[in-house]
Amino acid sequence: MKRTFAFLILMAVTSAISIILFDYFKSDAELPEGVIQTKLYSNLLIQERELIIHLPVNYDSAKEYPVMYVLDGSSQDGHIADKVHTLSAAGCAPEVIVVGILNMTAENRQSQLMPPYMHIDADKIDSPMGDGDRFLSFIESELIPFIESNYSASHVRLFSGHSRGGLLVMHSLLSKPDLFQARFCFSAPFWRHDNVIVSKVEEFLASNDTLRTFIYMSAGERETNNIKDGLGNMMKVLKEKAPTGFVWYADYIGDADHQNNAQRSAARAIKLWSDFDNKR
Repeated sequence: MKRTFAFLILMAVTSAISIILFDYFKSDAELPEGVIQTKLYSNLLIQERELIIHLPVNYDSAKEYPVMYVLDGSSQDGHIADKVHTLSAAGCAPEVIVVGILNMTAENRQSQLMPPYMHIDADKIDSPMGDGDRFLSFIESELIPFIESNYSASHVRLFSGHSRGGLLVMHSLLSKPDLFQARFCFSAPFWRHDNVIVSKVEEFLASNDTLRTFIYMSAGERETNNIKDGLGNMMKVLKEKAPTGFVWYADYIGDADHQNNAQRSAARAIKLWSDFDNKR
C-alpha cells in the first residue's frame, strides 16, 4: 500500500513538472516574467533559430549588462540563469543577460558544435568534419548584433557549453579569441581525436605573450576516464603555457556525472568569473 501511494505521488509530481515545462514553452505570453522566447533567421546557416533570453530581475534599459551565450538552449540556459540571478541578488556577481541558443535538431548539434578539425562522430573516421566555424560566424555576425541591438547589452560577452558544446567554446578561443571575455566548458570531451584540441590550444598559447581572458572547466568525478583524462591533459597545457593575463580554473566535481556536472559547477564558475571581472 505504501509503495502504491509513493508511486502515485511520483506520477503526480512528474505530471505536474511535464505540465509546467509544456506551459513554459507554449507561447511568449505564458513565459515567466523576464524570459523571452524569440526567433532569428540566419542567412549564414539558412535556418530559423530559436532563442530563450533571460533578462535580469528588474531589467533596466538604461543600464548595460554582460551577456552569456549558452549552447544547448532549453537544457542548459535555465539553470545558469537561475544561478546568475541568485548570485547577483546576493551581491556575488553582476546581473547578466543569459541567451540560450536552441539546437533545433540533433543534426545541428552534432555538426555545428564540433570544431572543423574533428569528425562529428568520434567513432567514425569517415564522418563529416564539424561545422563549428560557420556556427561561430553566425554568433558573431548575426546573433550578437541582434542581441546588442534589441537589449541593453554591454560588450562583455561570455560563452558557455556542455559536453560537445564545451569543445566549441574552447575552439572559439583559437578562432575568435577576442569575441568573448570569458568561457565555460562543462564536461567537454577534450580527449577526442587523440586530444587534438589540447594540442591546438598548446600551439595557440605558445604564440601569445599576453591574453586577457577567463576560462573555467570542470568534469564530474563519476564521468568517464576519457572525460577526466582529457581535462587533466588540458590543465597540464594551461599550467605550462598560459600567458600573462590568462586566468583559468578547473575542477573535478565530487559525485557529479555527465548529466549533472554543469548544474553542480556553474555557480562556482560564475562566481570565479565575477571575481575576475571585478579586477578588469
